[in-house]
Amino acid sequence: MTIRKKVVLLGDSGVGKTSLIKRFVLDLFEDTYVSTIGSKVTRKNLTLVRREGAVDLTLMIWDLLGREGYTATRARMVAGASGAILVADLTRRETLHNLERYWIPALFRVTDVIPLVFACNKTDLARDADFRPEALAATAARYNIGLEDALPQGRASWYPTSAKTGQNVPEAFESLGHLLLSGKGLEDPTRELYQKLVALGISRTSDRGTLIGALDAIMVDFFEKSEDQFDDEQLAMVALRQEIIRAGIDVRTPTREGLLRLIDYLAETESEYMDGRAVANHRIVRLSWAADAR
Repeated sequence: MTIRKKVVLLGDSGVGKTSLIKRFVLDLFEDTYVSTIGSKVTRKNLTLVRREGAVDLTLMIWDLLGREGYTATRARMVAGASGAILVADLTRRETLHNLERYWIPALFRVTDVIPLVFACNKTDLARDADFRPEALAATAARYNIGLEDALPQGRASWYPTSAKTGQNVPEAFESLGHLLLSGKGLEDPTRELYQKLVALGISRTSDRGTLIGALDAIMVDFFEKSEDQFDDEQLAMVALRQEIIRAGIDVRTPTREGLLRLIDYLAETESEYMDGRAVANHRIVRLSWAADAR
């Protein structure tokens, strides 16, 4: 039997989350910056050798938007995660500080405490280093108390990594896999439902007064209203991503015109599986968010 776990990658924009996933899953590296829209989901099958024997593990890897401000979207996307990889950029000290200042609190606000592995990425740029990779060891130690014993010999809960060369990339993901199989945080049938309710509460109290806040609200609103129409939440996210791209929205600097296009495109998508009155009502609410944003 294959065990399936949802994991998320978190960290500032540009730290290399997407490149780490591409290196791990496809063994490829592209030296091109991509600002992830909402979320991407990638699947990777692993066979991990443990004391009890070989275990087949499927990781559903969610690459989340690395920008502050999308609190509702991020809360919805991390709901149900069993573990996370926190990524810092060796050439930017602030990305290390932001793990504890923003990303871990945002994660634990929804998931509570789950296993973490830390990656100090871009070690191929060591000559431009802004801090020592070992600084991440102290951060990892604060959040994985008692978990180190769950790792096989030679494994760790933090790694200096390079998506470009592949250094320690499989090791980071596989170590998270071992932590997930350690018996810590075994799946509770009510856990994901509870986390979704927490995420829903966050989305209803998030600030919609800015263009980013309005886009955040629109994305979560579409996701919440449409995911039951798809086979799983990943397909709902794919549909959302396609319409954001079609609207020409840059999630770093969304425009009101882009939001208006997106609202119309989402209405077109919803009209394929919802009655006209529901689609019209959703559009009116989303237009009000776009109009009120400054």
